[in-house]
Amino acid sequence: MGFSVWERVLLIVLVLAVTALFFRDLTPRMRFVRAGKPDRLRTDELGSRIWRSFKEVIFQTRVISGRPVAGFLHALVFLGFLFFGVETVDHFLEPFEVPFVSAILGAWEPAFKTFLAVTAVLVSIGIAGLAFRRFVMVKISPGPKSWSSGLVALIILLLMVTYLNGVGLIGAGAEPIQEKANWWLHALLILIFPPLILRSKHFHLLLSPFDIFFRTHELGDYLPLELDEAALMESEEEISLGLETLADVPWKMRLDFLTCVECKRCTEQCPAYNSGQDLNPRSFVLAGRAMMEAGPESSVVDNVISETALGQCTSCGACEAICPVGIEHLQVLMGAKRAQTLASGKGMVAGEFLQSVERFGNPFKKQKSERRELVEELQIPAYEKGKTEYALWLGCVWTYNEDAKSSLAALVEVLDRARVSYGVLANESCSGHHSRRQGEELQFQTLAGENIERMQEQKVEKVLTGCPHCFHTFRREYPTLDEKFSVETVHHSELLADLVQSGTISLNADGDSGKKISFHDPCYLGRYEKVFDPPREVIRGAGFDLLELPRHRQKSFCCGGGSAGFAREQEVETRVDQERKREISESGAEVLVTGCPECKMMLASAVEETLDLAELVARASRDAAGGDSMRGDSSLPRE
Repeated sequence: MGFSVWERVLLIVLVLAVTALFFRDLTPRMRFVRAGKPDRLRTDELGSRIWRSFKEVIFQTRVISGRPVAGFLHALVFLGFLFFGVETVDHFLEPFEVPFVSAILGAWEPAFKTFLAVTAVLVSIGIAGLAFRRFVMVKISPGPKSWSSGLVALIILLLMVTYLNGVGLIGAGAEPIQEKANWWLHALLILIFPPLILRSKHFHLLLSPFDIFFRTHELGDYLPLELDEAALMESEEEISLGLETLADVPWKMRLDFLTCVECKRCTEQCPAYNSGQDLNPRSFVLAGRAMMEAGPESSVVDNVISETALGQCTSCGACEAICPVGIEHLQVLMGAKRAQTLASGKGMVAGEFLQSVERFGNPFKKQKSERRELVEELQIPAYEKGKTEYALWLGCVWTYNEDAKSSLAALVEVLDRARVSYGVLANESCSGHHSRRQGEELQFQTLAGENIERMQEQKVEKVLTGCPHCFHTFRREYPTLDEKFSVETVHHSELLADLVQSGTISLNADGDSGKKISFHDPCYLGRYEKVFDPPREVIRGAGFDLLELPRHRQKSFCCGGGSAGFAREQEVETRVDQERKREISESGAEVLVTGCPECKMMLASAVEETLDLAELVARASRDAAGGDSMRGDSSLPRE
């Protein structure tokens, strides 16, 4: 197929014009990103970042895992995007008689062309399926519908059709229909694409690989604020105390705003949104994108997210965990809450909670003497420096909530039966987890500093806790405050699973094995710390058949206790815990087991019986031992 001189000139002019238009429109978007300050080092652990990008971009692992059918169709389209990049270069060099593909592949060119033809068919199926889902199956597709989505889908389909026609797979015989017109139509469709994607959600095609690469290594990976008064006074730069204005929004967050694909997965997973509340993760990300036109002094709260919606977040992490393009929703939420608490002092929903912790050291407004009384009542040994293996961390709920005493007593019983070496510290401060989630970074750092100092004084090497919030905070957040803090933190479900697997304790649930038992995955145990299997191994090890809840493991639905939700009144029509209890009740479960004292508090009335995992183990181990309990039996020595 020959090309005249004017056709070549026209092609060059079109390519240059489209390139100029593309970079003209790209420049203000990149200027918006570059205007943000760095918030942390985002090029560390390069190997991990590259491998994550490879998995999530090339193999579309998050896209497929979030929505298997739609994700697979998207992966087919992305397959075409990758391989047709080579064909596109070859297509635009053809008028200049530059054999791009043949020069690279040589004798393999026919095989590559065949592969591309098969890919074109798969892409056509994929884009047709996605368009059908979006514009026909309106009840399950993310809205609102945009003209750009339909246009992009049509262009992709026409690109595949014109390619297949160009290689002779469409039309009479094996010859392309009007070969030259087909070539130009294919070229023009490609040239339409770059300017179009900058004006639509399909901008994520260019940005998502970078957003995924620069994402934090862990979910909800918060860095401590510099709050030392002397350091603040000496600093030459203005210190940001959260996301008060657009000027405080870092460059990665700005990149997040532009990268959003509007798929609504984050919103679909949000427990507050699913309970009919105002919080909508996709909406506040898109509102952040709209701030590209705002001035640097524009307020983040109210412009990006309202005070009402911000107060409804439970910090469960479901939104960020499922995002396929690397958006860090939790950094937006944390930054806005820090600005509320530390800068503006307005809009906080947990003021009473924070005051209770400040005054009493716990959210239940109980005296510290109650902890000593509890330790004496349950005969919990004291931690001995250099002798005791585990420092048993009681936490606020187990210590000061009367209804939680049975869970702690059960764990103590099991530890005694297994002859585990454990003991409690003389004093504990609240771990500060919920204070930090409410933006009270100063209170968090103060409490954390007290706990770190106590543990270091006692040379604690291992901490055992039944609270996933304390578990996560000790494991992930205390080390960012003190690099010397290297305590191994173990959740009681992990230790119980090890004891069962090793045969240290025997379980027998014959009397209850016929009951339908479900396990509720606590957000900070499962989604944040990936502890999914140990609790299930324990339940099955006791002889129970586990009835999984509709939303479980990575997609578990929050109990509503996060961000101090377990200790404050919420003025909403439907609370998160009510929605979760409805789901549990309708599942047919008779017994609900969980591994979090706050979850047990929030979900206690969902079914006829709600147990902590330790209570299930204590009961089953008594059955295995013929019904005897060790509590109070001084004939069996403790370690």
